[in-house]
Amino acid sequence: MRLCDGLNAKGIRAEIGWLPHRAEYMPWAAQLLEPPVWANVVHVNSWLPTRFWPKGLPVVVTVHHLVHDPAYHPFRSPLQAVYHELLIRPRERHAIRDAHAVTAVSEYVKRTVSEFSGREQITVIHNWIDGDAFASRTDSNVNYSRPFRLFMAGSHSRRKGIDLLPAFLQALGPGFEVRYAGGKSRAAAPTANIVELGKISESELIREYQGCDAVVSLSRYEGFGYTALEAMACGKSFLGFNTSALPEVVAGCGLLVSTGDVHALARVARELRERASTDKPEGAIGRERALRYFSAANLDKYVVLYSSLIEKNHAIRSA
Repeated sequence: MRLCDGLNAKGIRAEIGWLPHRAEYMPWAAQLLEPPVWANVVHVNSWLPTRFWPKGLPVVVTVHHLVHDPAYHPFRSPLQAVYHELLIRPRERHAIRDAHAVTAVSEYVKRTVSEFSGREQITVIHNWIDGDAFASRTDSNVNYSRPFRLFMAGSHSRRKGIDLLPAFLQALGPGFEVRYAGGKSRAAAPTANIVELGKISESELIREYQGCDAVVSLSRYEGFGYTALEAMACGKSFLGFNTSALPEVVAGCGLLVSTGDVHALARVARELRERASTDKPEGAIGRERALRYFSAANLDKYVVLYSSLIEKNHAIRSA
């Protein structure tokens, strides 16, 4: 959606063709989609069966994170592992090998995709953020009349570290409030030092980023790391694990500890709280990085890629 909206905003006509969910596991049961007559390139997810690839158009495949990465395997259920290995693995390998162009959202994902498929020609195009919407707020200094507020966003999954949350809360000790956005419902009242917000809108998400003192993530695996980027764009210090693509996004503008070490993460949070009374946290540096490397200008890299594929396709058809 973000890519499609961005292209249309630039005056480049783009449209999403939606398929029923069964197209993923029963592709023969879903009707083929005819591309619009004006389309001259198609961009697909790496799990899409080639049955649905339009004929005669160059195909771009994007990989957001690779479930076949051995580092991802501990976070799959047994059923997911069987599904990935029997159905998705051969399909995704063929898609990556057969596409006219392949993009990855991080250098980390590029490496895993190359090792998995043997393909070396992979273009890294980082995700981007709206720096006007996700912005720092001038009145968001630490409020010492309340506990130090940490904001956390993520799904209820082991990959996102939900199982580590109780131990992290205990390791933090007094003087902290964790506001957690994720899951399907909101808790009626705070429990201990956590406030569960449930699923929230983007505007609520931005207010949480702007109103917190720092952002924390317990995620063990990220193909990119939007929470880190959103925190940086809002001028907030980011605390998390030194894993997968997170160091690539943060690049020294956050506080990363060994994966799974909640005690080290809690210690960093306490140190940050103490420093906040005398030093300005490194949020301003993070926002500068977010705007410099992860702005909507990355959208232009897709435009350049599309244009080169269209030119090659036109040359082949004209030969």
